[in-house]
Amino acid sequence: MTQTQDATSPQSCATAGSDVAEAPVTVHVTGFEHFDRASSITPWDAVRLLPEMIELVGSSAILTRELLPAASNGASAAGGSTIERLRPDVVVHVGLQTQTMAPERTARNDAAVCISGDIGSQASGEGSASDGAPQYRAAWTPAALAGRLRAAGLPVTYTAGVGQYAEVAANYATATLEAASDMAEGSRPVVGLMHVPDQEVMSSPTVAEVLRAFIVELADVVRRRRAAVAGLGRLSVPRGNRALRVGLTGGIGSGKSTVAGLLAARDAHIVDADVIAREVVEPGTPGFDAIVAAFGAELLTADGALDRALLAERVFNDPDARGTLEAIMLPQVAQTAAQRMEAAAPGGVAVYDVPLLVEEGMEDLFDCVMVVETPHALRLARLQRRGLTREDAESRIASQAGDEERRQVADIVLLNNGTREDLADGVEWLWANRIAVN
Repeated sequence: MTQTQDATSPQSCATAGSDVAEAPVTVHVTGFEHFDRASSITPWDAVRLLPEMIELVGSSAILTRELLPAASNGASAAGGSTIERLRPDVVVHVGLQTQTMAPERTARNDAAVCISGDIGSQASGEGSASDGAPQYRAAWTPAALAGRLRAAGLPVTYTAGVGQYAEVAANYATATLEAASDMAEGSRPVVGLMHVPDQEVMSSPTVAEVLRAFIVELADVVRRRRAAVAGLGRLSVPRGNRALRVGLTGGIGSGKSTVAGLLAARDAHIVDADVIAREVVEPGTPGFDAIVAAFGAELLTADGALDRALLAERVFNDPDARGTLEAIMLPQVAQTAAQRMEAAAPGGVAVYDVPLLVEEGMEDLFDCVMVVETPHALRLARLQRRGLTREDAESRIASQAGDEERRQVADIVLLNNGTREDLADGVEWLWANRIAVN
């Protein structure tokens, strides 16, 4: 029998849901000027163009701005001071580094550092963010947000790190993330790091336009998180006329792909992470080249394609190798998927079928998280019917997030413990009573 469970009824929580959704989001944005003040520089010029209030659907983002010194001295103190003084919901540090606008999740540079401090000038004082600092990470997915902004026609891309420079904004972001890590989980701000190009590459008004859209996305992450924590469900946050974004996940053998097919039959726009994962490593793609460079040409088939089965075997029991592969593939998959999700018609339903939603911390990017859950014994039986040994099946299940972890982030849990007809009935009920009505 298939059962469905979801968050507290939207009808019973209408008033509370309205209060949570309408509460403003506080945003603190920083920028800096060049050391010699003579060079053309974008960060602070663009930050100054941002309004004090940005309209959200059913709410607003209230902005404060701060000009930071263009040196590493005092970065740790300043980062902590911002958190203590303002207690913002969102912090966005704007720095100068790339030829395009690039959001970052990691505020430390893993590459060799060429210059400590601002671009083109030698900074004195504290070491750069790369000098052995812990790798603090923001709790959002920059590649996915980059994909959304690109889908809106904005000049944004995603890079895997701050590149060859540990510039001032990265130091402040590291300090802010470190200060936030000491706070209770429910009160931590969402910390964003956005690198922007010089005015010779992109004008300050264009940069400000992208920053505004970036802030809206992060503010909505906060609003959905608030609604989830309050037990109201992310569906209680208004989104306007854009497509409803559903994150569909479940463990291997749970029947997640079958649910995606049932939703597609109801005209949902389906984006499949596994399909994209194959596309981004086809010969001639950057992902293909990066994997061959990292793992060697022995992973290629006779016709020059990637032997995916051999690669999977190589990385499955090697955490370091798996981490290398994920660092290459996951950002590309997330960015591509986000762009495709935005192709759904306004007012429609876009579903991202993704196995690693929980592992990648993507839950608050969606208006609704649907988890397909199946008893362990049934999953084992299905995987063994696919040709896996019991040992391999157990190992693959254990390598993913557990049922309890998925339940903690779910707006809807679909229990797939019966026949396919039962599952179809459960999806039909969810479509009529939770998805379509929203």
